[in-house]
Amino acid sequence: MLKGILRTDLFFCNHLGVMEEDEKDIMNFTIRNTRGMGLLNYIQKVAFADEDNGVMRTYIVRDIRTSELVGYFSLKTGLISLNERTIEVNDKNSGISIQKTLFDTLPGVELANFAINDTYIRRHPDMKGVGFVIFESFILPIIRKTSEHVGLKILYLFSLPYDELIERYKQYGFSRLENPYEDELHRRLKPQYDQSCKFMYQIL
Repeated sequence: MLKGILRTDLFFCNHLGVMEEDEKDIMNFTIRNTRGMGLLNYIQKVAFADEDNGVMRTYIVRDIRTSELVGYFSLKTGLISLNERTIEVNDKNSGISIQKTLFDTLPGVELANFAINDTYIRRHPDMKGVGFVIFESFILPIIRKTSEHVGLKILYLFSLPYDELIERYKQYGFSRLENPYEDELHRRLKPQYDQSCKFMYQIL
């Protein structure tokens, strides 16, 4: 029997909770960089509840030969507003000129969580570029398939504010907005739990 809803020669992925081992293996998940402990907390303490409530869909990636837990990612829908601008219009009642804020909106998907299991990497030090493989082989195909059924124009995330991570996401095809547009978007849309993070996006 074929493993997973998607698979490559190396990995396969399933929805969280499909395999009986998920709960046990998640508790042995480790993060290399302590600055990413929020990702560990999410998969171990929050992900199952979000899955049950329908606010987030989390996918578990496993080694196709050994079924070891390789990593996970979470997706949810969203709406992004871009190109904020202010214009002056005349109030119909008073005739007084007032300022009105306009912006464009794009339907999208947020890559809300994305982490590689450091336990797996330490067991397999020869495995390079695992994150990119997961992004190209699982995340993008799921999003492209979704776009066949609903309007979807942008993939975005809020990256931890570390240069090496931001550069890695740039290699995946993500970009940052230039100021003042980045600051304006952060003011409007950045979640409270992502207050230090940086918005990054790619148009699909």
